[in-house]
Amino acid sequence: MIPINYHHLYYFWIAAKAGRIGAASRELRLAQPTLSLQLQQLERSLGRSLLVRGPRGVTLTAEGRIAFDYCERIFSQGDELAAALRSGGVSGPAVLRLGVSESVPRGAVTRVLEHLHELDPHLRVSVLGAGAEELRERLGQHRLDLVVSHVDFTPQLGVEFAGRLAGTIPIYFVGASKLAERVARFPSDLSRVPVMLMSPDNPARKEIDLYLCRHAVAVSVDVETEDAELIRYLALRGKGAAALDALTVRDDLASGRLRKLHPRGPAVNERIWFVYGRHPKPNASLRAAIESLSDRFQLRV
Repeated sequence: MIPINYHHLYYFWIAAKAGRIGAASRELRLAQPTLSLQLQQLERSLGRSLLVRGPRGVTLTAEGRIAFDYCERIFSQGDELAAALRSGGVSGPAVLRLGVSESVPRGAVTRVLEHLHELDPHLRVSVLGAGAEELRERLGQHRLDLVVSHVDFTPQLGVEFAGRLAGTIPIYFVGASKLAERVARFPSDLSRVPVMLMSPDNPARKEIDLYLCRHAVAVSVDVETEDAELIRYLALRGKGAAALDALTVRDDLASGRLRKLHPRGPAVNERIWFVYGRHPKPNASLRAAIESLSDRFQLRV
C-alpha cells in the first residue's frame, strides 16, 4: 500500500506555489471546496499542518516547507523523466528562475548573468523584473530560485531563507558639461540646479538625503524614479544633476559625455543583495549555480 496519496501531494505542491487556494483550484481545474478538502485529508494522513490559511492566501508551516522541498524533488524529477523519454533519454537544460528588483543597476545584472554563463554555459536563466514586494512573495512561494535586490528581505521570509551582500556600487553625482560648470562648489551648488534622484523608498536615496541634510543643502528634485536609464537619458541631455551608480555611468564618464560633479565620491553606495532559500535544489546544475552566487560571487566595480 502506498503510504501517501500522491494526487493530494501534487495538489499541495501547486497550492503552495500559487499562494492561494483559488488560483490553485483554477490551475488544477478542481472546485475550490474539493481542493481544500483534499488538502485537509493530506494533512490528516501526515499528522501535520502544512499550510496556514489567511486573508492574503496560504503560507507554509515549518513542516510544510519540508514537504514542499520533497515535492520539488519528486515532481521536478517527474518532469525531467517525461522530458528525457520524449527526447530519447537526453534531458533539457536546467532553468534558474532569477528575480531582479527594478532598482538594481543593469550593469550588476549583466555581471551576474555573465558569471552564470561562465559557470555553466548550458544553464538557462529565466529573468523576472519586478518590484520588491512581488519578488518577496514569489520567492516565499518558491516560484523563484534567487532574487537580486537592493534590500535584504529575509526577515520577512523567515529562517528558511538567507540573504548575502554581493557587493556595493558607489553613487556619483553627474551632469552634462554645461550643467557641471554651474556646480563649482559641491555639494552646496546642487541647490542651483535641478536634481534627479531615485525614489524616496530606495535605500541609496535615503543615504543621499542624509548626506545632503548633513551638509545643509536643499535641492529641487525634478525627477524621482527607479528607472536609472531614464535618469541617465535626461542627464545626458542636460536636464539636471543626477545621482547614479558607477556601473550605469561608467562609459559616459570615460567618454566625457557626463562629468562627475565632485572630485571625490560622497561616500554613498548602492548595495546589492542575493536572497534565496536555504534548502539545496535537487537539480545539480541549479544547486551549483546558487551555491556559487551565495558563497563566492563578488560584485566589483
